[in-house]
Amino acid sequence: MTFKKLLPLSLVLLTTGSLSFAQDKWDLKRCVKYAIDNNISVRQSDIDARMQELNYKQAKAAQFGQANFGTQMGLNFGRSIDPTTNLFTTSQSLYQGLSLQAGANLFNWFSVRHNIETNKYYYEAYEARIDKIKNDVTLNVASAYLNSLLNRETMNLAITKMDLTKKQLENTQRLVAAGSVPELNAAELEAQFATDTAAVISARQAFETQVLFLKVVLNMDPAAPFELDNPAVESIPIEPIAEMQPDLVYSLALKAFPQQKINDLLVSSAQSRVKSVKGQLFPTLSIYGSLGNNFANELRRSVTTQGPNVPTQFYADNAGAQYPVYTPTFSTSFEKQPFGKVFSSYWSQLDNNFRQQIGLQLNVPLFNGLQTRTAYEQAKLNVKTANLNKETDLIALKQNIYNAYYNAVAYMQKFEANKKAVATAERSFDLATKRYNIGLLNSIDYLTNQNNMFTARINRLYAQYNYLFSMKVLEYYKGLGVKL
Repeated sequence: MTFKKLLPLSLVLLTTGSLSFAQDKWDLKRCVKYAIDNNISVRQSDIDARMQELNYKQAKAAQFGQANFGTQMGLNFGRSIDPTTNLFTTSQSLYQGLSLQAGANLFNWFSVRHNIETNKYYYEAYEARIDKIKNDVTLNVASAYLNSLLNRETMNLAITKMDLTKKQLENTQRLVAAGSVPELNAAELEAQFATDTAAVISARQAFETQVLFLKVVLNMDPAAPFELDNPAVESIPIEPIAEMQPDLVYSLALKAFPQQKINDLLVSSAQSRVKSVKGQLFPTLSIYGSLGNNFANELRRSVTTQGPNVPTQFYADNAGAQYPVYTPTFSTSFEKQPFGKVFSSYWSQLDNNFRQQIGLQLNVPLFNGLQTRTAYEQAKLNVKTANLNKETDLIALKQNIYNAYYNAVAYMQKFEANKKAVATAERSFDLATKRYNIGLLNSIDYLTNQNNMFTARINRLYAQYNYLFSMKVLEYYKGLGVKL
């Protein structure tokens, strides 16, 4: 590819790089706020916490027992039981029943109370989980944001290198036309320009891909206009490395880091669950009561009729004469009330049929297929699992802190070494440029010095950003948040 063909492409790249969207730039603070407000994991954790809050409220309400009111109305026909005589009948009747039942536990070895504690700790753990996810989102946003800045700086370096090669190529072509340098120099610079152009394309692709990933972390529409802020990396605040000793950071993380609070609450919840299930192994004393009533339109009124007097086995003596003793006879029958009086007697029926019940109930668990015993043993194992999870997270926390600290120290040393390498490479390239312009250095040696300089700059850039990110991770574990 010739220089004339490459020049329009390079102009397009430079023009594209100078364009920006007409909207506010996004700094880290704005990105973090947007992510927390829109991140799906944060919103889902909030829903989960609300679900656990409902379970907690339900557990508290369960200690007050339960009460139920019921009524039923229907039509009896065919063979049924007369609600008045309690005898079988085939008469059609309209009936209604009313009932109110209530009951509550008096003593169950504190099973309900410990169940409330179980749900309380579990709810608080999910509340703390929201803070943990917010912190994780903040750290992920900071990582994606710093990588975006790094890729943009890498792209800018690639563009700067391409511009430098283009200017040198134009100058060399003038020298070739004047006969001062061989045409080979221009050809070698033209090949380097093609390589630099391809590097700019790759760097731009990496930058745009990283910005797209940042949008994904923010849960933002990939097509939405987005422009990064341009903070000077040297102005980003960093805590002194001496205040980031891993033992100190670890001790502070144990107090401030949400994951540790979550683990403590889950252990407490599992321990309360053991006590709650254990209470179910013992007898339960409860109180109960009920009210009931009924009405039927087939209510029959009892009618007593006096019959004839009949003699008995007794006699009355009157002046020596014996007279038999008679007794009256009575017969009882049930006669159906007139339809018009059925509903007028509704309230009187309810008053007559009103019944009440109250009592104590003792439930003694004897055998239920070892379900409660198995649940008790499982609850004890869950305590051990919760403690193991806590121990695992503590080990991972310490490893992450020490890893971030050692990375910070290493990248700080690399950054200092690369700063010296850049200074040396820039001085060497300056001398090479002067020698090349007067014809005392060939193009290969010139390009070697140029590539060495930009390689040193990229190495310094990578060390600087990796050091910055490692320090931000330490600040995050220390409980200082993430600030750029």
